[in-house]
Amino acid sequence: MNTSNNWLSDYINIGSDTEGLADTLTMAGLEVEEITEIGDLQESIIVGEILERNPHPDADKLSLCTVSNGSETLQVVCGAPNCDAGKKVAFAQIGTDFGDFKIKKAKLRGQESFGMLCSESELGLGDGHDGIMILDDNATVGSSLKVHLGTDTMIEWEVTPNRPDWLSHIGIAREISAMTGAKLTIPEIVLSEVPGNINELLTVKVEDVELCSRYMARYIKNVKVGPSPKWMQDYLNAVGLRPINNIVDITNFVLMECGQPLHAFDARLVKDNTIIVRRAKHGEKTTTLDGTELELTTENLLICDGEKGIALAGIMGGANSEIREDTTDVILESAAFNAVNIRASSKKLKISSDSSYRFERGCDFNMVEYASKRAAALLCEYAGGELVEGCIDEKQSDYQAHSLDCRYARVNKIVGITITPDTVKGILELLGLTVTDDCETHCTVTVPSFRLDLGREIDLIEEVARIHGYDKIPAKTPEGILGGWIKADEFYGRQQFTDSILSLGLNECVHIGMVSNTDAELCAIDSAEWVELSNPLSLEYAIMRPGLFASLLSTVARNISRGNDNLALFELGRVFKKDADEELQCCIALTGLKQPGRYSAELEDEYDFYDLSGLITDLCKDLHVDKMTIEKSQDPLFENGICASVKSGGIEIAVIGQIKKKLTKSMRIKHPLFVGIVNAEKIISQLGKTTPYSAVSQFPAVSRDVAFLAPSKLKHADVVNLIEKLNIKILSNIHLFDIFEDEAFGDKKSMAFSFTFRVPDRTLTDKEVNKAHDKIKTALENELGAEIR
Repeated sequence: MNTSNNWLSDYINIGSDTEGLADTLTMAGLEVEEITEIGDLQESIIVGEILERNPHPDADKLSLCTVSNGSETLQVVCGAPNCDAGKKVAFAQIGTDFGDFKIKKAKLRGQESFGMLCSESELGLGDGHDGIMILDDNATVGSSLKVHLGTDTMIEWEVTPNRPDWLSHIGIAREISAMTGAKLTIPEIVLSEVPGNINELLTVKVEDVELCSRYMARYIKNVKVGPSPKWMQDYLNAVGLRPINNIVDITNFVLMECGQPLHAFDARLVKDNTIIVRRAKHGEKTTTLDGTELELTTENLLICDGEKGIALAGIMGGANSEIREDTTDVILESAAFNAVNIRASSKKLKISSDSSYRFERGCDFNMVEYASKRAAALLCEYAGGELVEGCIDEKQSDYQAHSLDCRYARVNKIVGITITPDTVKGILELLGLTVTDDCETHCTVTVPSFRLDLGREIDLIEEVARIHGYDKIPAKTPEGILGGWIKADEFYGRQQFTDSILSLGLNECVHIGMVSNTDAELCAIDSAEWVELSNPLSLEYAIMRPGLFASLLSTVARNISRGNDNLALFELGRVFKKDADEELQCCIALTGLKQPGRYSAELEDEYDFYDLSGLITDLCKDLHVDKMTIEKSQDPLFENGICASVKSGGIEIAVIGQIKKKLTKSMRIKHPLFVGIVNAEKIISQLGKTTPYSAVSQFPAVSRDVAFLAPSKLKHADVVNLIEKLNIKILSNIHLFDIFEDEAFGDKKSMAFSFTFRVPDRTLTDKEVNKAHDKIKTALENELGAEIR
């Protein structure tokens, strides 16, 4: 994207420090590729006047021109066809250095020449090379051409694909305003219309609203095709566009001003006064403005009249409807085309333009109307046109702006420094967002139509950080770990979790964070909570994964298909749900034999539910998870009766069980598949706790057993919780070693526990142990209704 400083100055005061401005915007993410000075001419190049033109006696294509430099007349030999007497021209005097050559007194075909009459291209002021540069009649002979023309600076910007709003002078000016606080002025438009009914002059039909969400047309009568005003030509030249005529130049000017591509049709060449926006027919051909004949498919969008295609939508106009010298009536098109379709068509047809470059990045729905009005007003002013009253605006619906919440605490957490709420709101407003609600904790903003990249709160936070200044975020040396643990550091917490689970003998898997719709359904998460990609690489990667299960299941299937039936796998990664923070999840999969290849088949035990529950127990113990319990549960992924919920302090941290056979029947799996889905976020949040060292007691332990009948619904956790509440200081371990159920017991079951008693400083007496043991039995009888056996 090229901008002209003189052009930008029409909208905002950019000052004189171009290098400083470039550095400021580069630090904000709008990178400057190159800065080029335009019109920085040598003082020896002046305004000259041709007083007389005579033919060269020995060369048919050369002329002898008598040129005034304001103080004397000089003879100059010139080969341009337009070196007519009375014209004021760009005159390079003797001594002018053009790099490759230096102007000096010379003889051309025997005639002396004391300088050179220059073209625009020779001066680096444009592409014009058909003749010498002709100046305005008010130019002062002998004055510096640099002073007469003025200078300009062209800046080439590297615009990222997600910021199409930067592909215009107004967009860059808006960014400068946000960074510097300078006032942004958008040109006001006053349309002068003549009576008439545009619907009697033109009909517009949009047959594919998916590829063309809006199509606006205006009708301008009695235009006079000619050169555009000098200021407009200078602006276009400055950004690398060649002026053609006032009609085309105005559409290009508005393109570079607003970022909205336009196209002008010669109305008399549009058959049946009808414009139809439709998909091309397979094999249909059209010829573009550059003379290229294209063979189209049904994937290409075509602008047609009543008979044929007249433009390749969003990419280039057709040669059969272009503006000509005798054009009098113009149909002005301004539209919003589908970005994906334009990008695919441009790539497939190998044709690109300034229009396609913008459309394929996404267009501003509301800018369609502004750009149409702006161009219509300029056509009336500089082409003498008469704008027919009204316009045709085909669209499915108006633009529906969306709102986002921005939490101040979240901004400070992500950015790493404290930014006041007023500063946050001020930055968002400078960027063109409207604050619609504000409270102590957050503000709500409405996103304008030109900011296609703002879809989540994190996007707002990025904008705040960018405009506030990345350079204002202090550098901080990472903290080291010296014999301790940094609880707040997510990386180290994640690493400790990974190290712990690796120590249990599992192998780690890593998958891409995107899945297909089918895989997302396997995670048993409501589709309303899925985070769908607006522009996925393929349907296989259309959803940000709501869980890890589907990806791990595919890895299990891939291993089994290759003969690897014995697996102990896990993955630790982030999962995504709509309107929720990303969550760190761990998924564990066990299947096959625990120790394959042993000399005795009796030693080749296969994994079962208790291996998985034991693994989860060891993991939680290693990571100091408080008050862990395992309770019977149900889950749509697991077989009934072989599923459990793992809780810490009453909060679920994992669900484990045997995967339903219908989910594995296509794998040819030989052994049951056991899976654990762990909320690693909740476990890691408890890290940082230290376990005080306690020496191993040198004194013997004493064991006591108790067996009792209890209600069938009594859980192991109920017994443990009751005994822990007794606060028996000499009790060091509780172990359930038997559960027995029989019809003779009715609605009861037999449970048997072993209790270990020990203290670190002495040997316990029988009296102490018996007292503690009796206290436990009494509590079991009174509190749980147990019948001691």
